[in-house]
Parts: sequence; C-alpha cells; structure tokens
Amino acid sequence: MNLREKLLSFANTYTAQMDHTGIDEDELRSINHPIVFVFLGDQSLEALEAVHALNSTKWNNSAGVVYLHIGTKAPAALDNVYGWSLPVSLEDKRSLRPSIHEQFYADETKLLELNVTLRRMNSRISEFGRMYTHLQRLNIAVVTSLDAPSNVLLPEISVLMQTIFGEQFRSVAIDLYGLLEEKAVGEQFALQASLGVSFLRELDVYQSRDYHFDGMLQVTGEGVRLPVVHSASPLFDVVYLLSDKDERGIFADHGMQGSYETICNLNLLKNRKTMNELDPKHGAYNNQHFKQNATPPDGDGRFYASAGFSKVKRPNSAIALTVVYHMYRHLLERMKENAQLEPGFVQELLDLEPQRWDHDIRSLLPDRERAVAGMFGLLHDHVSLSDLHSMTLRQAESALYGGNAQFFFDTNMVRVLEKAFVERDFGGGLKKKLDSRLIDHPLYGFYAAYLCSADGVNGSLIHALQEQVKEAAKLLEQGQEELEQLYAERVDAQPFAKVSFWGRIANKTSVKSLSRSLLELIYGLKLDLLLQGMKLKLLKLYLQELENLHERAKPFVARLQQMEKVLQDVSRNSISMTSDYLNRNINEYYRHGVERILMELETRRGAQFYFEERQMGNVSQLLIQGEDHLLERLIAMARREVFVQPLFQKTFEDELLERANVAASYDNREVLSKEDLFRDLYSTLENEAAIRADVYHSTHKHRYIEKYFFGDYESEFIRYAFAIDQGSRAYKLGCVQEMKHSGIEKLNIMGGFRIEDLMYYRNGKRYYDTYLQNGFAFHSMDNV
Repeated sequence: MNLREKLLSFANTYTAQMDHTGIDEDELRSINHPIVFVFLGDQSLEALEAVHALNSTKWNNSAGVVYLHIGTKAPAALDNVYGWSLPVSLEDKRSLRPSIHEQFYADETKLLELNVTLRRMNSRISEFGRMYTHLQRLNIAVVTSLDAPSNVLLPEISVLMQTIFGEQFRSVAIDLYGLLEEKAVGEQFALQASLGVSFLRELDVYQSRDYHFDGMLQVTGEGVRLPVVHSASPLFDVVYLLSDKDERGIFADHGMQGSYETICNLNLLKNRKTMNELDPKHGAYNNQHFKQNATPPDGDGRFYASAGFSKVKRPNSAIALTVVYHMYRHLLERMKENAQLEPGFVQELLDLEPQRWDHDIRSLLPDRERAVAGMFGLLHDHVSLSDLHSMTLRQAESALYGGNAQFFFDTNMVRVLEKAFVERDFGGGLKKKLDSRLIDHPLYGFYAAYLCSADGVNGSLIHALQEQVKEAAKLLEQGQEELEQLYAERVDAQPFAKVSFWGRIANKTSVKSLSRSLLELIYGLKLDLLLQGMKLKLLKLYLQELENLHERAKPFVARLQQMEKVLQDVSRNSISMTSDYLNRNINEYYRHGVERILMELETRRGAQFYFEERQMGNVSQLLIQGEDHLLERLIAMARREVFVQPLFQKTFEDELLERANVAASYDNREVLSKEDLFRDLYSTLENEAAIRADVYHSTHKHRYIEKYFFGDYESEFIRYAFAIDQGSRAYKLGCVQEMKHSGIEKLNIMGGFRIEDLMYYRNGKRYYDTYLQNGFAFHSMDNV
C-alpha cells in the first residue's frame, strides 16, 4: 500500500469513526425485526454489494441481516450472503423471459436447491435472534432491475420465500424495490426498455387486490412437491420504483448509488426500534398510515411509491487529510528550525574544533624531539669540516649520509605516522559521530546533517573546513619552499657552524656535532611538514566525510519534502471532491486550528515535544524504515493529541458556520448568519432529496408525501426545519432520532402514482409494442 492509499485508508477510517460518534450506544440505530434482502438478476450484484456495505455502517445489528442473490453470476464472498444460480436458458433474446420461467419449472434439481438454500437462510436468521427485539415478524426486501429478464420469476420466488419463512415467523411482509436506469446507452436500449415495460405491466397484475398465486414449488429431498399459495391480495406490501433520474429530470452524479442509500434508509425507517416516550409531534413513521394515504381514492387500490435521499455531512475525509498535512508541515518547519545550527556548535558537537585537529595529529607522534634524536645514531661518511663548510646543506647531507637519512626518515617516521593515521580511522570515527550525534539525534536528523554539510553556504561547517584546507595547504606549500631554500643555504652560514677563534684553536667543533645539528635542522623541519601534511590529509578526509554525509542526507531530505507535497496534493484533491457548499475554507480553518492546538501543546510541554519517544521520536529513523512508518506515527500522534481537541467535537452546524466565517475578518466578506446557514442547509437537503422517479404530472392526480430528517430532535437545525411552513404544511414531517454529530440526512417518500404516470413507462411503451409486433415474447402469463 503506497502513501496515497494509506492516507485515503486513514481518511475513510476516520470518517467512519466520526459517522458513528454517538451511534454505537444509540439503540434507535438498530432494526427491530429481522430483514432478508433478495437481489434478483445479475444487474443487481452492484446493488447487493452497495447495500451490504451501507447496512454494515449504518445499523448496529447489521451482522444479523441475511442476503440472497439469484442470477447466473456468483455473488461476492460477503458475510451472510447466499447465492442461487438460475438454470441457464439457451433460448434467444426474442423469448428470453418466458424461457427462464419455463426452465425454472422444468429443472427439479435446481428447484430443490433453492428450497434448501431458503431453509438454510431461515436457520441462519434464528441464530441471530438475540440481536432483535421481536422475532415474530420478518421483512423481505426484494431488489431487482426492471429490465432484468429473471424478474419474470418474481411471484414464484416471493411466494416460496413467504411460505418457507412463514413456518418460523407469524408475519412475513415483502417490499419490492424496482431499479430504473434511464440513462440508456448502447445498442440494446430499446430491448432493455421493452423488458422494463413488460415487467411493469406484470407488476400491475401482482399488485391488484384480487391477485392470487399457487404452484407446486416446495420440493423435498425425496422428490415430493407441496403447494405454495398466495391468497387474493397485492403480492407486495409496498412497491418502490427508484431511478437514476429524479422528478426534476436530473440524472444523479453517482448513478444508482443514491437509490442504494434510499433502500437502506427506507428499511431502517420501516424496521427501526422505537421508544414509547418519543414525542408524537416529531412524527414517527407508520407504514399502514402511509399506505392508506398513498392509495388513490378512485381506483382498484394499486399504487406505487418512490423516494429520494440526501445528506449533508461534515467533510470528515477532507478535514482529516488537511489536519495531517498541516501537522506534517508544522513538524517539518520545526525540524528546519532545529537544523539551523551554528558552525561552532556543530564543530564542538562533532569534536571538530581546530585545536582538536592539531591534537589528533600530534597524538600520532607523542615525542617529536625523541623521534628526531633517533637519527643521531646514523653513521656518516668521513668528510672534513672544511669541506662541509664549503657545501650547501643538501650537499652536506648527501656527503655525510647519502640517502640513508631520508630512508631512515621515511621508514621510521613517514610510514609509522601513515600507519598510525590509518589505524586511527579518523574518517570512520567522524562518520560514527555524524550518525550518533547528528542523524540519530531526534532534534537534528537528516535536515541538520544536510544543511551543515551543504556546499557554497557561508557559515556552514563544510565551508569552514574548506577554508581550513586552503590554509593548511598554503602553510604546507610555504614550508616546502622554506625547506628548499634551507637546503640551498651553505653550511658555514648556519649558526651551528659558526665557532669562535678559541673554538677553532681548541678544535671543539667536530663533524659529529655538526651532523647532529644538520639532521635536527633539516629533519625537524621535514617532520613539521610531515605533520602539516597529515593535518591537511585529515582535513580533506573530514571534508570528504561531510560531502558523503550531504549526499547521504540529500535523498532523505528530498523524501521529506516529497512527502509534504503528497500530503498537500491528497488534501487538496479531497477538498476539491467535496461539494462547494461544504468545502468552504477547510484549509484555512483547520490550518489555524492545528497551529493553535500545536502552539498550546508546545507551551505546556516544550517546543521539542514532537520528538519525544511517545510522539514522533526520531523522524529520520522512521524515514529510513519508510514513509509509511513515518505516516503511521504522525497519524497516531494526530489521533492522540489533535483530533481529541474540542475543535473536532463541534456539531455539524456549528462547525460549518464557524468555518464559513473564518476569513470574514480578513477580506471583509459578509458574515454568514446561523439563519442563513440553516436556510441553505434546508434548501440543499430538500433539493437533493428529490423523488427518484420521473412522473408525468398532468396525469398524476394523487400525490402523498412524507419527509423525514435523520438527526437530533433537540438540535437547532431540526427545530428550525420543523418551524418552516408550520400550519400550512401539505406533507407529513417527521424526525428519526439519532445522536450523530457529523451530518444530517433527509428521506422524502412519495406515493400514489400509477404505472401509466411513470415517464419511463410512457417512453418505453412504444418500444414494447413494436417488439411484440416483431415477434418478441416477454410474458409467461396471459392476463397482461
């Protein structure tokens, strides 16, 4: 999982946690009776996965819900999901629906398999008995696409389920949710419309008051068949038709997702736990009341319903990502500040003060005088004093020792010092100090290592070393020139060769004493130059280690900066995906909020509290392990120190109002009042909860509407919503009590229209009639 995926995973987890704040202990978020969802047709697989996921997040006892998919494709491997595969029909598309119906009755093995599957589901429901308040009633929600050929089996499937489940439950109620995808694309749009119309015509038969059904559909393992019977009455309690186009003629941005959420919330509304003490003025849902009022007064009792669902939520995902980004940005700024180290401090930290360089080099040769005195025992050739006096120092050394003195010096001083230099491993020692005292230090790390080893920056440590290298090289060059000049001087010009008249008479000057003085002068200087060369070598070694350090630190600093860019990009993308109404000033509001929280924490715990082991610890070491480890520690710190602050505990309305006005004092915008906010919220919820069925208003005579908010009765916004059009309201208004703080939801339900009122039916009827005229067969019943 890469960094972006980890960020989005965290944002989703945080969103789910915030959505459940106040819900886990809210019994009203549980369903009262067991529910079975049946998804008929391969087109309903997407609906199955979506509804399963929604129920899991919305209902506390969702683990007790059982699902069945019927189709030719296998469903996803999800908890409590059963599947039954339809017999494969080999007929062509001209008679596909009747062929499926015929094959269903002809294949006794598959029918037995369906019976066994339903009984296994029945047993599974019993295992979840403790999750529900009542086990006497079962609700079945059948979901199918109108153009799914397999919905020709709807009566058989429904009545068989009612019969088998009725052996355990006293009451079994079935609702149908028909899905309409009107955004037709592809070459088969006309056939799909015809299939949908054929199903709607059959549905009109199923919902008549005198509809009855019987068939030998119960099958035992011994091949014995038993009847299933549906007495004269509508097959379904309520039929909801949900489209990807609403009554305004607007197609949904996210396809059928809104319809899936509507299905979930309709089932919660109809099956949720209720409390006797609920205030009746808040209009609890009554299914019988809805059916009575939605049934047209002049007709055979058939009616159809639709609904629309909307929600306005705090953009928790964008908020979470924005907070993490600004925390990281602030952490990075603190790291940069810590990395601004004075060269003198760094030199002391790493034992790189100038006096230490000389000490380290001299420590290679503890006794300089003794080292030179070791040469005094060298044997020299016989050369007269007078001859020596007339020579240069180079000539005198050569005459006395040939190459022996230089060989002795190289062997006993140069090589010894070079060996000691290598054994001391000054470069390795500095690298260890750089690692342990700089990189591994929580306050400094790679940023400090990178800056103090940066080339071309006046005042940096590497700049100071570069100047010292130049100075040492200059001194070495000057010393070598002095040595050459000294070699060119005559012996008799040297102080040690000058003797008094009395000394010459007394013959106190000997070749031996002169040779010792010559060795001390020449090789004392050579030894100093050797030490100076060693110092230059040491400085260059240190300089190389610092350059290596810079190259080592450079990619890590680049990764820290790249991580900031990734966090910023993911945050911005998340904000941009939030609706304009809800994404106001997210970045500005939470940047100020995070900075204020962190400043308060710094005041209480110190400016460097970020780098305590229980917080971020050593950022550089985390980065070595990988950006994911660094992000995990950052998120953990955010959860522990930031997300628990009062800023993140505000109600949805208060947070949105404060955020909308965060910049008012800066650019003189008009301040948004709470009443303005509530009006905008109300309008947004109402518009987005438009009924998801496009009906022909000229023929739609009977229209009954109920509207429900999902929120806290006592919140200011719910009170505001109930005060609007009070006394002149032409619809029933209710509130589903929930103690959630992250948003508000609204469900509008409309009933009373007929199949003929549906624009989908009116537009598809001509295709249906034409296909019938061209030899297509859509029905397995005669009375359509």
